[in-house]
Amino acid sequence: MSGPAIVLLVRHAWAGQRGAVPDDRARPLDERGRRQATQLHGHLDAGLQARGHPRLGDHPDGPVLVSSPLVRCTTTLAPLAAALGVALATDDRLAELEVPLPSRDGWPDAAYLGARALAALEDAAARTPAGGALVLCGHGELLPALVAALAGRGALATPVAIDLTAKRLPKGGAWLLAGTGADGAPRTIVELAPPA
Repeated sequence: MSGPAIVLLVRHAWAGQRGAVPDDRARPLDERGRRQATQLHGHLDAGLQARGHPRLGDHPDGPVLVSSPLVRCTTTLAPLAAALGVALATDDRLAELEVPLPSRDGWPDAAYLGARALAALEDAAARTPAGGALVLCGHGELLPALVAALAGRGALATPVAIDLTAKRLPKGGAWLLAGTGADGAPRTIVELAPPA
């Protein structure tokens, strides 16, 4: 993956418990999640600036925003898209879904989810201006699988200094991947804590 100077992998904000609505794809953010979503823009900008990167709105074309189509993800990024005046695209490959592989330990699930998410990331990166920013919103099991797939390709500086245990990234938190990767140099990855 090359192109964007900044890639932010955001886990959706708080959305209550599974089973709260008949169709989990439509599960909305709860009160805490709505608060996190409204604070996300300022929170991400502060995290970027603290690490010497420009704010999301400082990129001439604005960042590219891509989300899982599940409601809890799209509504996490919707306030950010509105504030920046950019479109929010969805990609089914970033969705949390039933994996069609039999497994009791989760590994084929992670490989399957990681490969799908990596393809979505690469497609979104190709649409992001060189030196720009890309923000992807996904789920607690999918994002660690994506990072593992990137590490497996040598796209991340190792050792990776974050815990990739599934669902370790807090709801509303983000992983920042920095560096263009254009010259083959691996990207660094750090965790940005979620808004309160």
